[in-house]
Amino acid sequence: MKKSICILCISSLLCSPFTAFAGPSGNTQASASETEYQPPSLRREIRALQKGDWIHLTTEQKLEDLDLLYQTLKENYPYFHTLKRMRDADLDQKYRKARGEIRTSNTDISFYQQLDEFINTNDQIGHLLLHNPYWFEETADSYRRVAADYPDSDRMQKLAAAYNNPKSLENYKKMRQVTDPAYDKVMDYYASLESAQTDEQESVAANVQTRIIKEGSIAYIKIDRFLSGNEYGEDKKQLFDFYHKVRGYDHIIFDLTDNGGGSMDYFNDLIASPNIDSALTCNAYGLIKGGENNRIFLDMDQYRPVSEFPDLPRTNQEDLSDTDFFHDIQYTVDPAGGGKMLSGKLWMLVSDTVFSSSEYAAMFSKATGFMTLVGTQTGGEGIGSDPLPIILPNSGLIVQYAPVYGVMPDGSGSQECKTAPDIRSADGETALNACLRAIAEQ
Repeated sequence: MKKSICILCISSLLCSPFTAFAGPSGNTQASASETEYQPPSLRREIRALQKGDWIHLTTEQKLEDLDLLYQTLKENYPYFHTLKRMRDADLDQKYRKARGEIRTSNTDISFYQQLDEFINTNDQIGHLLLHNPYWFEETADSYRRVAADYPDSDRMQKLAAAYNNPKSLENYKKMRQVTDPAYDKVMDYYASLESAQTDEQESVAANVQTRIIKEGSIAYIKIDRFLSGNEYGEDKKQLFDFYHKVRGYDHIIFDLTDNGGGSMDYFNDLIASPNIDSALTCNAYGLIKGGENNRIFLDMDQYRPVSEFPDLPRTNQEDLSDTDFFHDIQYTVDPAGGGKMLSGKLWMLVSDTVFSSSEYAAMFSKATGFMTLVGTQTGGEGIGSDPLPIILPNSGLIVQYAPVYGVMPDGSGSQECKTAPDIRSADGETALNACLRAIAEQ
């Protein structure tokens, strides 16, 4: 089963002014020194707000929301053990701490901040994230549009309805009265940076950047985000025009080192399908818990009891024992037809920023031999499904999580074990230089 049509790019948001301060690798070096300047991020600015109410929740309502969130995660979120191993984050302990702190909170904004602290691990293991008003609005609108484009997709209809429920729409709109000053501060900062750029610098900020490294031989394509199908039209034209220009080149390098994910369709439709002449298939597995929230959005007929899970050499038994069902996943990309647009050898540059759908691209390319990977280990989490929402009944706040624990063919977890490059760059060496060195040595 392919990942859903619209996988929302959470990891790329971690690098944006809208949300957090760490990427999927968990690298928080920028905050290591309090004297070191940090560009403003919306998540930090919201966490710094001292006061603010928009619906005046009672303590009992706050605790009810927290309790429901924790219980829903326990029953549906398959990464409790992974969180503890990777980030030493114990959600059971954090829940008990949050419950004590919420008893003493006296504003809606402090409740939001305490929820954020409860689920925050700096890098969204299993896409775990509390929505702020701006990411909520973008997500709700995105699912509304996708549901309209795909009326026969039951999951998309359910996700669109969940994110566009009346309480969340109303309360997040009210929340903006408190958070808009923080938002404006961040946006003003980035607007000032943009206005200071020259036209040439602005062109460098495009999502797709192309250049010729060696005339007639080596071409380079950098893609910073995998846009969804209703957004990638301009990128498609730019890429296909460049493919035509360099179709006879010996080596084409795709640089995903700053790509935090987005839509799988981007990779399938714009990179893989135009450059293969026969179908490529990659197999994997997905583990899930049998909780009620998962059952609302997932087709349980596709899953089998975890007792039937195959004996694979790198399976983590602790994680396996914490799930209830699994299914076989087959990712297949068919050729676009008309022959390959690029005839040369394809390379993919990767780093620990590669996450979610760009991780899928790396995993798929390595497993099928479609491209040779160069760089460092990726960020992981390339197998699974769209994050699912947990709607808190009193506040209307939404927490998202990945319901599927992705398992690679050898049994290793995609989130934790990630994808290793075929050629690892040396310490201090860029992925591009490592790739050019490998090309020169051929």
